[in-house]
Amino acid sequence: MLVRYATMPEPETISELDLGCRPEAAVSGAVLVQTEHSTFLTFNAMRPTDRMSPYGGPYMEDAGVALVEFKMCAITKFGYPNDEAWSGIPRTRGLSYGIFEVKNSEWIRELTSLNRHSFPNTPDDVRSRHFLFLFHDSSFECIADEMTLELVPGPYANVFARITERVLAE
Repeated sequence: MLVRYATMPEPETISELDLGCRPEAAVSGAVLVQTEHSTFLTFNAMRPTDRMSPYGGPYMEDAGVALVEFKMCAITKFGYPNDEAWSGIPRTRGLSYGIFEVKNSEWIRELTSLNRHSFPNTPDDVRSRHFLFLFHDSSFECIADEMTLELVPGPYANVFARITERVLAE
């Protein structure tokens, strides 16, 4: 008799992504714009300076508005939890405002498992990535193949003009 043992998946780990900026702690101003084909996230961005603060890290300065585009985005979550709840949630405990990737994502495994109900031969998802953004009053998570981030100077209308142009080109 052959006995098969299910192997336990690797535990989730969180890695901070260095994209040259991070969300502003005071007023993150996160906005999500999503269609069936496109997903865009914007937020007020800060970047490190060359000056070191007495608290051990660099002083931060305004970097404009970050415009993040996600390619092949399968699903998003936006809203809860905020920064006051992070310490009580295992995934976000010990984290602060920033941009992260969740490795060995339980969420990706769950989506793959759900897909197998209709498509039993669905292979494990090795392309998708689980991104996590932590803002002052909210958080954002998504499963996507990749993301790009650009800093947009000037008024916020410039950001929406870029989003509109890209959505209309679909």
